[in-house]
Amino acid sequence: MVDFLLKNGLLVIDTVEIMAAIFGSYYISKVSNSVLKIFVYYLWLTVFIEITGAYSFLLLNNYDLEWYINLKNSVFCSNTWLYNIYSFLAIGIIGLFYSNLMTSKVFKNGIRVIFIAYAVFAFAFFTFTDAFFTKSLPYSFIFGTVSISIYVIFYFIELMRSDEILSYYKLPSFYISIALLIWYICVTPLFIFDSYFYEMNTKFVEFRGKFLLFINIFTYLCFAFGFWYSLKKSKQ
Repeated sequence: MVDFLLKNGLLVIDTVEIMAAIFGSYYISKVSNSVLKIFVYYLWLTVFIEITGAYSFLLLNNYDLEWYINLKNSVFCSNTWLYNIYSFLAIGIIGLFYSNLMTSKVFKNGIRVIFIAYAVFAFAFFTFTDAFFTKSLPYSFIFGTVSISIYVIFYFIELMRSDEILSYYKLPSFYISIALLIWYICVTPLFIFDSYFYEMNTKFVEFRGKFLLFINIFTYLCFAFGFWYSLKKSKQ
């Protein structure tokens, strides 16, 4: 089973991402919840980006086609630009999702300030450098981890203050928050030590690949479970 997952890692990740998006779509079709729609849109955006971003693997081949050669020799030969856009949208959409879960104006404003700070930094960096097509935003994962952690902490504080704490296990947002927090906290150290990610460091490369595979599987299955279990409990 493990060998199958490792050999078909990209396919497996795409599958669990689509599964989470489908479960989320089914949930909001049965339970009217405009806030959760925002997160479901984020899941479908992730699916779109992952599938579209796979074009860079096709460019590793050699085809005698003019449009293919032009694309391969252009700034779009790497999918870095696509994931730079995705990182920006992810912080914004998840921030919007959590902002709509909040009732506290302090927390809402805190989320806005975080996103505005990120947007200004990203805009300034990519405007004054030529890095948009070649590298990610510096400290992107650190900033993402801090941002998502703050969003989730705000959410848990609000949850504990409300009557919903008595039925937290019926809330998809609870499972979403747990999964997001675990993913960002676990993955960020790998990217902090990304400078060690070279072919000569085969042990690190192997560990990194396996860890990213299993943490992604866990995260998106947790999203799917949250939607399924919450829907099941809401009918009881």
